[in-house]
Amino acid sequence: MLEPVDHLRWEISDHVATLTIDRPEKRNAMTGGMYLGLTRWLFALDELPEARVIIIQGEGPAFCAGSDVRSFAGKPVVEQDRHFGQTADFFLAFSQISKPVIAAPRGYALGGGTAITAAADFAIAEEDALFGVPEIKLGFWPCTVMPPIIRAVGARRAYELFVTGRRFPATEAVAMGLVTKAAPADRFEEELGAFARQIAETSPFAVQMGKRAFHETAGIEYNKAVHLLSKYMPVLMDSEDAREGIAAFFEKREPKWRDG
Repeated sequence: MLEPVDHLRWEISDHVATLTIDRPEKRNAMTGGMYLGLTRWLFALDELPEARVIIIQGEGPAFCAGSDVRSFAGKPVVEQDRHFGQTADFFLAFSQISKPVIAAPRGYALGGGTAITAAADFAIAEEDALFGVPEIKLGFWPCTVMPPIIRAVGARRAYELFVTGRRFPATEAVAMGLVTKAAPADRFEEELGAFARQIAETSPFAVQMGKRAFHETAGIEYNKAVHLLSKYMPVLMDSEDAREGIAAFFEKREPKWRDG
């Protein structure tokens, strides 16, 4: 189901799927083919019952230094259009799949690396991670990565990042809402794993329905959101997971969820 893709690899352990960008010699800079491969893998993992949560990480000391400029600069317009279309499809996939995605930035997380951090549902970063959207310093504007970053940190803050191209540390990324939590290097893997397990140990059905509801109501008018979300509750309460969770609560035991 998950076809091999150059510079990418994946694994599943204890209901946690890990996608690794494996191009450390280029600080995990992304080509169009890599964006396409990750998009396909996100959708494929969304269909695998044994995967309940997905981590995206980078091989080596860098998370992702963004798009490989050589993969689109100076190319014919039709090739550039293909590249940026693949990039857009990748960022859309985060909100289109039903399983939570955790970004795990460490080292350089620039350009597309910052955007992956923003597009993911959550981000656990190493304290030494460095973020930024430096495209303006190369003479162009980071249009493709604007939507996820604006959604994560707000329009005015995002605009400042785009127009200055400055780099900023994980502590500031946490303060602006880009990163969920920053961990010291010697505890990064432990805290990332603990956060992923917290999600993986909850009801798969409820988490997936909840993510759908969250994105379906994002940005819509308040009264409509309240009405729409009320329609989710009968479906959730009639699920096998809800019956098991309520029974386990009254019987004072751990619930046994179905994979889903």
